[in-house]
Amino acid sequence: MNAKTIVENVLTPARARALWSANYLPALPFTPQHFEVGSLLPAMLYMARWGQRRGRGHFVEAFGRQDSQGSRQSPRLVDVANGLLTRAGGDFDGFADNCGPAMLADLLLSYCLENKQHDLGHEEVVQRIFPTHYLASWIDLPEKVADLRGVPELLTTLLAWQDRGEALVPEASRSRFPVGVGFAENHLLKQFARHMSVHGSAANLGSDHFQEGTADDLGVDELLAVRLAQTCGHAPDRLRGREQSQIANRWPIAKAAAKCLRGDLATFIEVYGMALPRQAFLPMLEAGIGLGMVNLLLSTAVCLSEWERTGGIPKEQTPMPLLVDCSHGLDSKLRNASEAAMSECQARYERLPVLMMLARLLDDRVSHHSRLKNELPRRQPDPTAWLNLLGDIYHERHERAESIRERLDEDCIGLANNLEQTDEALEVARALRNDQNHPALRLAEALVELHGHHQQGGQFVRVLDSSLMPNRPNGIAFKRRVSRSEAGTRKAVDLRSIVLSNALLDFLVHRHLRKDAEGKSARPLTLPRFLDILRDHYGLHVDREPPGMSVPQDLLRANKQCLERRLRDLGLLVGVNDAESMKRLRARFDVA
Repeated sequence: MNAKTIVENVLTPARARALWSANYLPALPFTPQHFEVGSLLPAMLYMARWGQRRGRGHFVEAFGRQDSQGSRQSPRLVDVANGLLTRAGGDFDGFADNCGPAMLADLLLSYCLENKQHDLGHEEVVQRIFPTHYLASWIDLPEKVADLRGVPELLTTLLAWQDRGEALVPEASRSRFPVGVGFAENHLLKQFARHMSVHGSAANLGSDHFQEGTADDLGVDELLAVRLAQTCGHAPDRLRGREQSQIANRWPIAKAAAKCLRGDLATFIEVYGMALPRQAFLPMLEAGIGLGMVNLLLSTAVCLSEWERTGGIPKEQTPMPLLVDCSHGLDSKLRNASEAAMSECQARYERLPVLMMLARLLDDRVSHHSRLKNELPRRQPDPTAWLNLLGDIYHERHERAESIRERLDEDCIGLANNLEQTDEALEVARALRNDQNHPALRLAEALVELHGHHQQGGQFVRVLDSSLMPNRPNGIAFKRRVSRSEAGTRKAVDLRSIVLSNALLDFLVHRHLRKDAEGKSARPLTLPRFLDILRDHYGLHVDREPPGMSVPQDLLRANKQCLERRLRDLGLLVGVNDAESMKRLRARFDVA
């Protein structure tokens, strides 16, 4: 028997399916798999407008090409251009000649659509639409909203911030970012839904109306999204199934990082949504989302590590420290120091799959305990009390801890007995019998090992890379592959260094020039204060060494000078002399 069959025989197939997963939603309310940061906003716009998760749309039906069996295939860029000229040709005067479709495809690729793998060319399959206008939410890209791993649902939940209920409900009076409302009530919709109104029932998916008569100030990027949506006809259907279509109201256990992400998005959207050109606003917002997701992932690892050690979610939460390479890889010493700090961070992060499995195992046993099921705390929206109960069980501070420990110990023994009959998992079997560790921890480590790195640790590496967006113009990291000698063999290793792209610097400066309170008045921001914010909010160290790491002071001074130089080059820093208090940050865009 293989490992999967053995685990199912010992734990039952239902328990094995529930446990052999990479996610644990009460701790981290999305699935740790690859996703595209640039594809999140259209799904968020849809959920803000309709209060439900997006189901099937009409993009493939409108633009997909037919195969030999008559079924529609995912459209290529050339298919989209030809479809627009065929079905909405009256809106595209001057594109009727032989070069017209190619010119329109170039416009779409420049302003509105993106090919798979970020490839260029007209024969590639389209994977993403830029949210240049609200009507981009009518385009079902990606085709399945599940491909976004629950991240847009998380961001929508953070913006709505409803403190009760298991699913989001329309509450226009309680939030500036409610769901299931019109365009004026939600500030995210307000920024993107220019010249939109609602005609008819709010529940009618065809009630959104674009006002052609007044839309004389739209840019090419917005107008292309509008024409694509009009060709599709109406908004996508809601996801089928009531529970599947609802937006789960879950908060992460890393509440400090979650509140930081919420404040960043809310402030930036409200203040700069109308003030910035859309082609500048979107890369900055995506960079901010990526940084917030990185902070959330790493902070979750910190919180769960402390939870394992003490049995409680820490009240005072601090981000995982990272060293920024402000030279963006041009200074090899700074790059190497940042890579060393990131490697240390990843070593701590690699334990996250085991901690998530540990929480799932305790959750499984506590949820099905006959004496506990009527006195369990709520898991949603705030999971702190629930995780603290699991921590008390784990540290045997609860009266039912002993009985749960005995059941977990029986699982360990049963799994070890079956694994010893194979030659592939003898080490795992021996670890399961090591009674020096709590049986929940032994079983968690065994299940992660048996499930394999690809399904556990590999998924967490992929979701971290998705948030870091390495080597991308608005990314947060630079990644390079090097060859290293280990045990007499050469092995390729990916090294990552944390960088601040121009888009991210723009986002951070503009966001922190504004207060968090409603109204978002401007405030002065000195360079020393900005460095403190980077360190305290996001764990980004520039002029100080991260805790536990030794970095030469001259290298840190050079790092700070690199940051100052880049801020000046971007027009974000002014200073009348060398005094630190006189170095002030300023916005590049005027805000009414």
